Amino acid sequence: MDQKKPIIGVTMGDPAGIGPEITVKLALEKTKEAEGQILLIGDTEIVEATLRKNQKTTKVIQHTTFQRESFAPQHINVYDPSKSHANKIIVGEVSDLAGEVSMLFNRNAANLAMDGAIDAIVTAPVTKASAKLAGYDYAGQAEYFAKLAGDQLFTTILIYREFKAALFTTHLPLKQACEEVKREKLIKKIKFLHERRKDLGYPDLRMAIASLNPHAGERGTMGREEIEEIEPAIKFCQNLGIDLTGPFPVNALISPPYDGRNFDLTLALYHDQVVSRMNMLETTTLTFGLPFIRTSVGHGSALDIAGKNMADTKAIGITYDHTLDLARLRLRANVKNKIK
Repeated sequence: MDQKKPIIGVTMGDPAGIGPEITVKLALEKTKEAEGQILLIGDTEIVEATLRKNQKTTKVIQHTTFQRESFAPQHINVYDPSKSHANKIIVGEVSDLAGEVSMLFNRNAANLAMDGAIDAIVTAPVTKASAKLAGYDYAGQAEYFAKLAGDQLFTTILIYREFKAALFTTHLPLKQACEEVKREKLIKKIKFLHERRKDLGYPDLRMAIASLNPHAGERGTMGREEIEEIEPAIKFCQNLGIDLTGPFPVNALISPPYDGRNFDLTLALYHDQVVSRMNMLETTTLTFGLPFIRTSVGHGSALDIAGKNMADTKAIGITYDHTLDLARLRLRANVKNKIK
């Protein structure tokens, strides 16, 4: 069985922010990683300047093209196929150039992933204001990656320690999010997650769904969405053979000490229902449904401390570890499918 080390592409993010610092430090920390390999996707000059600032002399290998066999272990590998002009960006400031370069790194990463040259992408944070100045009017990086993948449908999954939660709705006003909780829409989302379960490494996915109302509606006395929308959707999906349980009151499913009750995946109905449970500095965001693994950290580009060598790599380290696990699971599932 092929047990090759996954190659994880790590984008530099906004060069005006803390992206260069945290990604280069991550690469230094993981250079001798036994399980995976990091390919930085960014600007070689900035990588070298960041190393000098940290008084590190690790050799940098620039790849203008990249194949797996060209990866150089024990060194810092950078995929940098064209001049980005990132060295002209003013650290700590919003600019259209910073936005354009951030999106260039994302395009380079998506192309490598779709070509099968890397096994997953970790994205360092970008600055939305800079991206918009450059003409990229997307709600976030996830939407841009979905566009690059051919307008692919996706679902956001948040990973906190061993707890995985898919979001039924994301950045909607709460009133609108509640209005979205309809039987047919729930069925569509549940089927989407079930059909792609092997991308999470699960041949059989055990899902739980949260309730919308307090105490799961208390038999209709605190709201009827559970009776009229959620329970019918659950029964329909169960009849399709989908392993789905609920609706659970939120305090008995998501809150400590439950953290998903050992289900493989929890479906949360709105953003803050699950985000409020998680420490976002320890949480990985997975853009699920793309033809490749793409994750991101839970913090922003921190322009205020950029260039000051103050950034902490804990969050991106956790995201990298989650991503490496996902890549290994997907590689293992692909090998099993080939054997069959």
